[in-house]
Amino acid sequence: MLKYVPNILTLIRFILIAPIVVAIANESFIIAVIFLIISGITDVLDGWIARKFNFITDFGKLMDPFADKATQIAILVTLAVKGIIPFWILAVVVIKEFAMISRSFISLWKRTCCIK
Repeated sequence: MLKYVPNILTLIRFILIAPIVVAIANESFIIAVIFLIISGITDVLDGWIARKFNFITDFGKLMDPFADKATQIAILVTLAVKGIIPFWILAVVVIKEFAMISRSFISLWKRTCCIK
């Protein structure tokens, strides 16, 4: 059971996205920051526990960075919709993340496929 603690912490980060977005939407920025700090602590803990005790899983390798990106994009979308940041900032980050994810998929495909 302890092996899954990092994955549970990653899932908690996904759950924390909703209260962060709601707090920002309601302009309760201190509450949003508190949830974001909790999210950051779970991110650090899940990585540390996974490496320290060799609890690294395929789920964690995939979902941990996805949780980071989902949190970042959700916050930027909310801030842009509220008019706190310009939409171009959101667009730049989304394009950057899409490019990075695309590059990762290409690298993975090349490693697992016939193309060398």
